[in-house]
Amino acid sequence: MKKNVFLFLVILNLFLLQGCSNDSKQPVNTQLSNESIPVSQNVFADKDSSLSTNQVVSEISDNQVIEDLRIPVVKNETGKVLIQTISLDTTYPYNSYVISSVNGENVIADPTKMPTKKLADFNPVAVTETHNHPDHVDLNYTKSYPDAQKLKYEMGIIDSEDFHIYSIASSHSDDTIVETEGTNYIIVYEVNGLRIAHMGDIGQTTMTDEQLKQLGAIDIAFMQFDNSFSDMSLENEKGFHLIEQINPNIIIPTHYDPTTTLPVLEEKYGPITEVENLLSISKEDLPEKSLQVYRILNDYKYH
Repeated sequence: MKKNVFLFLVILNLFLLQGCSNDSKQPVNTQLSNESIPVSQNVFADKDSSLSTNQVVSEISDNQVIEDLRIPVVKNETGKVLIQTISLDTTYPYNSYVISSVNGENVIADPTKMPTKKLADFNPVAVTETHNHPDHVDLNYTKSYPDAQKLKYEMGIIDSEDFHIYSIASSHSDDTIVETEGTNYIIVYEVNGLRIAHMGDIGQTTMTDEQLKQLGAIDIAFMQFDNSFSDMSLENEKGFHLIEQINPNIIIPTHYDPTTTLPVLEEKYGPITEVENLLSISKEDLPEKSLQVYRILNDYKYH
């Protein structure tokens, strides 16, 4: 009996020692300083914004290894209009944007899988949605800002101090266009001398004369090029026909496959300009030649 007890105590002691050894390999709960996190000025909220780096770090679990931390900019101090990617959707990362005026008003365009308020509180004056598909809509996010004006896949106009916003009826997959309960709406944003259009998932074969009249001269267009749900592909070239009718200075691609679409865009329209997460731009910065492709990358690391 004593021998059995002795063996049991030996085994128990070895087990406890092994557990201590494993625990020693786990990350230690230590306070991280700002200097311990790589900082890129363009993609971090500045120290005067509503959320500091330390506040974000406090939300990260003890077991999470921080290799990089990139969060959206909630306060525009560029002196220009600021356009940035914001979606945390890894499948469709290029549909959602925040457009910020020179004076700092924020408008959210087609929100989907948005960062939480704790991470990035944009406090938008308006939230707009081109259509009701889940890769263009974040219902909970939109509800979380009850005071923001809404333009939700419908005909309408929004005015704020810095923005004039309006919608144009279009079609998601064919040339059947209806104004009430339509399948897609183009949203136009006029801000600080720029005219920006989010084309949503337009799937028409051609723009109508009435649509082109309502659009007017567009400086920047968010446009899809490869989307089976809109019967749009590189082979049928619907996206290229549509964007050439609109003829904006800058094209920002939304639905596309980088490996196949980007070479075609480059062949058609010349070298592609890439920026990391955000683009600050004014009327004076627009390229002289139209149909220049600007790719705003989306590599936010902390979800």
